[in-house]
Amino acid sequence: MPRPIDVRARGLTFRCLTAGDGPLVLLVHGFPDDATSFAPLCDALADAGFRAVAPFTRGYAPTTAAADGDYSIAALGADLVALIRALGADRAAIVGHDWGAIAAYAAANLAPAFIRDLITLAVPPLGAFVGRTRAAQLRRSWYIGLLQLRGIAERRLVADDFALIDRLWADWSPGWRAPAERLAAVKRTFRQPGTVDAAVAYYRALRPRLRHLDAWRRSRSLAFQPLRVPALVLAGERDGCIGAELFAHAATTDDAPLDCRILPGVGHFMHLEDPARVHALILERLAASR
Repeated sequence: MPRPIDVRARGLTFRCLTAGDGPLVLLVHGFPDDATSFAPLCDALADAGFRAVAPFTRGYAPTTAAADGDYSIAALGADLVALIRALGADRAAIVGHDWGAIAAYAAANLAPAFIRDLITLAVPPLGAFVGRTRAAQLRRSWYIGLLQLRGIAERRLVADDFALIDRLWADWSPGWRAPAERLAAVKRTFRQPGTVDAAVAYYRALRPRLRHLDAWRRSRSLAFQPLRVPALVLAGERDGCIGAELFAHAATTDDAPLDCRILPGVGHFMHLEDPARVHALILERLAASR
C-alpha cells in the first residue's frame, strides 16, 4: 500500500504517494482525478523492483496551489523535472494519464536527459491535434469550453455533489462503471480548498493571458515541438474524451521512436478498467528500459 510523503520542489509542497525501492517512476494523474487512482500501479511497480511516486499535481490538494497562478503546460513539465531532482534521482521514467500525459510530454522536451522512459495514457502528443480536430472531437471536447467560463464552470463542477465528475467518467469510459469508492476519493480531493480553482486553471492556461504570456509561449513550444524522448503511447479504443483516430497521426508525426497502441475494449481510464493488461504493458516497457 503506498504511503504519503511531502516533497518540496519549485516553491510548492507536493503530496505524493510512494511505494518500493529501485529506479524512480513518476505516476502523474489527470482531470478529474487525483494521485490515488495510481495506487494499484504503485504497488505493482514496487513488487517489480521500482520506486513509484505519484504526486498530486500543483493545486490539487493537499499539494499547495501556485502562488503566482501559473498552471501552464510549461509549469507542469518543470514540476516533474524538479520532482525528479528533489527525490534524489538523476533520471526517471514517467507514466502520465490525461493532463499527466501532457505534463510528461512537456518534461521530456524541457529536459530529455532526465527522462529514462516515457509512457502516456489517453492523450497523444499535442501535435496530433493540429489540423485534425474534426467535428466528432470538438463534440467530445465540449467541457473545455465550459471550463473557460469564470464562475459558471466552478459552480457547475461542484453542483449536485460533483455530478459533472460522474458524467465525465461515464462518458469517457463508456460501458465501464467506475467504483463508487474511486469517485468518492476523487470528490474528496475536489472538496479541498483550492482544488476546483486549480483544476479549471489548467484549462484556462491553454489560452494566452497577459499575466502569464511568457509561460503560454513556452508551453506552446514545449507542447507542439517534436517529441525528444522515445515513448509508449496507450489509447483506449472506446475513449469518449479523445478519439482513437488521433493517435494514429501521433505515431507518424514525431521524430522520437513512438510505440502507439490502441487497446480494444477500454476507454479513457484504461488503467482502472483493465489494470492487469495495462500494468503488464507498462511493466514490460519499463523492464526493457531499466
